[in-house]
Amino acid sequence: MSPTLQATAVALIALLSAGDVHAERADRFQATEIKSREGGTDLVTHTTMLSGDVELRRGTLLIKADKAVLTQDAQGFQHIVMTAEAGGKPVFFRQKRDGAQNQWMEGEARRVVYDDRSETVELLVEAKARRTTDGAVTDEASGERIAYQSREECYVVTQLPGGTASGDRRATMVLQPSRKDPLNLPATAASATASANVPW
Repeated sequence: MSPTLQATAVALIALLSAGDVHAERADRFQATEIKSREGGTDLVTHTTMLSGDVELRRGTLLIKADKAVLTQDAQGFQHIVMTAEAGGKPVFFRQKRDGAQNQWMEGEARRVVYDDRSETVELLVEAKARRTTDGAVTDEASGERIAYQSREECYVVTQLPGGTASGDRRATMVLQPSRKDPLNLPATAASATASANVPW
């Protein structure tokens, strides 16, 4: 199996194994609010150009960037390309996930593409993504391209086409263990665990 296919398979397994958890369902029915220092809209082509501290919000979805280009099709679906300036901060995205706990998906890249129709966030170039629960990172990935499909709650890590063959272009996955080391547990929890394991 190629490094690209390995990265894709691992990324899919990592998030799908977390259970039946989906991105905040209410987000798809929320209005899209965009703030920027400068902007203009072409009413004929339905294209909006934005620059300077661009901030997009749609429910719990948040994307921050230096520049953005927004287009809208005849059905009203939006397609937004957000980019970082050379030497500037990467584009940042964050979205809450449905579930009983405080769960979020977030990441950054030099370029982020949000597609309203497919509910996909695509991170391109120096891409990083991580899943958090109550502020703690449960797993993370980095690579050339990360496509986060919020509707299906999975992400895919692949290489960008046309890249150079030199260097290590493999994706990196870091999965935190769900089990805890009993030696690192609080004294009361460790005692309870030990008592539970003592045969009667």
